[in-house]
Amino acid sequence: MSKPFDETPEEPVTWESLRDAIIGLGERSIRKSYYGALQEHLTELARFRTLLDETQEAIIVTELPTLRVLDANRKGLWVLGVSSTAQLCRPLESFFAASEWRVLQACVHPSENAPGPGPGLLSLQREGEERVLELSIRQDAFGQRQYLVIIARDVTERMRIEQALRTAKEEAEAAARAKAQFLGIASHELRTPLTSLLLLLQQGARRTKQEACGGELLNRMLRLARRLAVLVDDLLEVSRLEHDQIVLRPTHMDLRALVADVVADFRTREPNRHFSLRLPSEPAYVEADTTRVVQVLSNLLENAVKYSPEGAPVDVRFELKDESARVSVSDQGPGIPEEQRSQLFTPFGRLREAGQDSPGLGLGLYISRQLAELQGGQLRLEPADGMGTTFTFSLPLVSRPDRGDAGQELAPRPADSEMTMSASHGE
Repeated sequence: MSKPFDETPEEPVTWESLRDAIIGLGERSIRKSYYGALQEHLTELARFRTLLDETQEAIIVTELPTLRVLDANRKGLWVLGVSSTAQLCRPLESFFAASEWRVLQACVHPSENAPGPGPGLLSLQREGEERVLELSIRQDAFGQRQYLVIIARDVTERMRIEQALRTAKEEAEAAARAKAQFLGIASHELRTPLTSLLLLLQQGARRTKQEACGGELLNRMLRLARRLAVLVDDLLEVSRLEHDQIVLRPTHMDLRALVADVVADFRTREPNRHFSLRLPSEPAYVEADTTRVVQVLSNLLENAVKYSPEGAPVDVRFELKDESARVSVSDQGPGIPEEQRSQLFTPFGRLREAGQDSPGLGLGLYISRQLAELQGGQLRLEPADGMGTTFTFSLPLVSRPDRGDAGQELAPRPADSEMTMSASHGE
């Protein structure tokens, strides 16, 4: 009498031997009517087995509680270090080195007859090369038997890529820290002697005001020193931004009055330039840092003057829209090439065509956008529409301050209450 199929065989049962046994059973049977259907089912099983062998995941089936290996696909045989299923039917532990088994044992927990939480990582030495496998373990039941199925995926290349990315990220962060530290130290070291130089030049310019040659020379030196001071201040500002050291002191203020003051200052500084200013009829209250708002507006006006023809007008428009106050600054320069627009608000991004001689480090717009966003606002470049460039700086509107706080807001000058002001300095 033959043994039942579910008893432990004395010899390993391979896929091929099982298939041949079933086919032989059908051939020896007196009833031949089901042989064709049996052959068809075996063909489907063979096709399924081929798919399992071609998959990149290793599949290993063991019985519980002994953890004896019953079957494995082609990749699973490679993981076990054998060449055919005839070499199976041994305890799972016997296929691995001691160090490998300790890791695998922690995943399968054979003493508890249950799989570990998974997935885990297992390092194997196969064919002279170390490979890293990601393990997924599950327990299944077929009839009265319990099985532990181990699925392993080779993630060696993925781990190498992830490690390379981590290394590159760490190197980039280290370089960024070194750059920020250099900018901070260099800027502070430059600022101290530069401040003293500016004071000396201002004193010298006042004393030689009546001397044509000497006064002009000192004034030129003073302008260059001020330009250098602006560059140093920009470097310091970038360093503060990258280290989250920007301190804002927001106040409740009328932005309309502040814009009028900034434009008036530029009319004084640029007497040959025509600045047109259009303001709303009512005040526009915002919660913002006055110094930082002036910094953003001044940068936009300076760029408009710098990158437009000598004497060309600059248009400033202030409007209230969608619960925000918007200040647009437009120039009549050559515009910004489409391919450079995406880099405009990046550190050290330049405004015009490469090779054009223009002073500055390309930090102004980057700093201005950061300052705008830190205050809940925006700074954007409007779509190109013919010649010139338009930047829009917006801040969210807030309610009118109480009377007790009225003394802290900027009171508009009488001339600022007009709907439209279009005059250069002196008009």
